Amino acid sequence: MPYLHDLLLRARTVVLAAVVATFASSAVRAEDHHHGSDSDWLVFLTGQERVRSDSDVAPQKDFDYVSADVLYSHSTGHFRMLAETFIATNELEVERAQFGWEFGENTLIWAGRFHQPASAWNTQHHHGQFLQTAITRPNIEHWEDEGGLVPQHIVGALLETRGSLGSTGGLTLSLGGGAAPVITDGAMSPIGVFKSNIGGHRASWSGRASFLPDLLGEDAVGIVAARHDVNVRDAGVAALLQADDVGLNVVGAFVTLDRHDWRLQATWYDIDVDLNSGPQTRHENFGAGYLQAERTLPHALRVYGRVETSQKAGASTYLTFQRREFELRRKLVGLRWDVARNHALTLEAARATNLAGDFNEIRLQWSGVVP
Repeated sequence: MPYLHDLLLRARTVVLAAVVATFASSAVRAEDHHHGSDSDWLVFLTGQERVRSDSDVAPQKDFDYVSADVLYSHSTGHFRMLAETFIATNELEVERAQFGWEFGENTLIWAGRFHQPASAWNTQHHHGQFLQTAITRPNIEHWEDEGGLVPQHIVGALLETRGSLGSTGGLTLSLGGGAAPVITDGAMSPIGVFKSNIGGHRASWSGRASFLPDLLGEDAVGIVAARHDVNVRDAGVAALLQADDVGLNVVGAFVTLDRHDWRLQATWYDIDVDLNSGPQTRHENFGAGYLQAERTLPHALRVYGRVETSQKAGASTYLTFQRREFELRRKLVGLRWDVARNHALTLEAARATNLAGDFNEIRLQWSGVVP
């Protein structure tokens, strides 16, 4: 079957990446031990299938992907390095390439390509599927190449700091600034590493502040804010939006609670859109958010559910450039089984509504991490 042949090709790519990274990890650790520095590799592996049923189309089985996300970190004295590369048969992308310096305790300044800090979800989970309980990430948190509406990859500088508050609590602060993506070929395109770029990138500013009741715990409550100036380099999208520049002003709040066998995460964003065309500017506003609840069960099982919703998003002209795929609403339930150490099987069922109508989907995923 065609999808099986595609599966084998993708799997071969992923296995090769895992083998190379595992051997490299052993070699790097031995070398670092000799020189007194610290390096580490992690390889997040994923295989996923999906069955989707639209209101007017029979259920279709479409193979999503097999992929490897290779994460490398290195530290020597005050110097830090972080690199993340996503590998699949149809994609090879350096997602993060950061070089940092530690100024004092718990304060880092990074330069390079990083994840903008004004995302509640992606700051925690990055590209490693194994790190998130659910198979899918919330629509408003999608990466640019998944049809994301908000820039996620920025090239510039990032400040991260944290400090204690009281006897057990703490505060964290992240501030980022640099070059935002542009819109080209019908999608948002950030500056890439080791690939040609179309140019015309404008400014992005983003920040995140959070309070942690326990500095070493998972509970957090915080706020995010960002301003992205996105240049429209696609003539078709510019005609559709009647704008050659999009200004995105994002403010949001999030809370994460971890209580014994329960975990809750809730986030809401309010997004102002400025559609600029010469001296004229049109304004839009919409909101989007989600609530995810997880419950740990015996036998290494975890059940979860998530509700995503939006406000006034269906009336936004800005959403139409994304080919009507943004989901205005989504409800899902899932079951994850950590079948072995660092390996999990997850089954997820969802019903969603986008600008084109309603649809159902079922996904099955294996995810793991080595070493």
